[in-house]
Amino acid sequence: MRMLFSLFIGTYTHQGSRGIHTSRFNAERGTLEAPRLATECDNPTFLALHPSTPYLYAIGKFPTGMLRAFRYDKQGGSLEPINEQEIPGQGPCHLTVCRSDAGEAVIVANYGSGSLASFPILEGGRIGPVASHIIHTGSGPNAARQQTPHVHGVYADGSTIAAVDLGMDRVVYYHIDPGTARLTQCADRANLRLAPGAGPRHLTKDQRFIYVVNELDSTVSVFDRQTPGGAIQSVSTLPKGKDAVELNNTAAEIALHPGGQFLYVSNRGDDSIAIFAVENGMPVLIQSVPSGGETPRFFCLDPPGRFLFACNQDSGNVCVFAVDQATGTLTPTGQSIEVSQPACLVFV
Repeated sequence: MRMLFSLFIGTYTHQGSRGIHTSRFNAERGTLEAPRLATECDNPTFLALHPSTPYLYAIGKFPTGMLRAFRYDKQGGSLEPINEQEIPGQGPCHLTVCRSDAGEAVIVANYGSGSLASFPILEGGRIGPVASHIIHTGSGPNAARQQTPHVHGVYADGSTIAAVDLGMDRVVYYHIDPGTARLTQCADRANLRLAPGAGPRHLTKDQRFIYVVNELDSTVSVFDRQTPGGAIQSVSTLPKGKDAVELNNTAAEIALHPGGQFLYVSNRGDDSIAIFAVENGMPVLIQSVPSGGETPRFFCLDPPGRFLFACNQDSGNVCVFAVDQATGTLTPTGQSIEVSQPACLVFV
């Protein structure tokens, strides 16, 4: 089993950070090295790796956006700029890489303008000019947060792209032409409808079920791919006795354990990681642990699923937790590194 992993950390750069940082994690010892700056760039708040070649893609620059491509060194953690393209729309917040034999593309979610944009990946990892820009229309009942659409996440599933829209309480599906990177709305796949005011943010999935974390009402909604219609279950991301409104809690990230039997969600306000056992696709809350800092905007598991890394945005630290492989529960390892405004982490 591989024991040494390189990683990159995306950040907000208005409170001290100057760009993308790199570190290395020793999975045998459970130790995380002090981070160092890999490259300077403004607001690289979300990162995505190419699945088979050493290219990293990053969004940045606000309120308008810039999509940047880098070539990385697996051993040293250095980043070499390749090129960049301006992102149409405002407030880019998420991206994904879509790959097939016919071609490759990067898809970007724009929170501010409620839109998504697609770009072809050219030879050498270069980003081509924008191929399509789709603007959503609609709103939700939350007057403070849902007056307009807000695309908060984009996810590739073969030649299908799922766009999670917090403002519309919808997950909207698009077909991507891998050869041109152009998007068209799916005619053969129904959109997912969330409860009014739920505010869907991100999702994760397995072969049978789709799990959507809802930012505004601090819930996880479960959809069965084989059963058309609405969610078949919705569960709180907080333990009994804790009130999302009183805590001013907003749920943020969601991820399945590589084995599929455990589900994790981060809570901002409660500043916790919620752990669910997945029983026949249905999540059951089994533990809630402090995230080790303030505002866990993002977290991820290492590739084998032995450790969880919580990026606490407002306290400026990344904390490491050991994952019990039998129960899915988390235990703090005591390992933590300081990074100003961490917003994303990816493993090479």
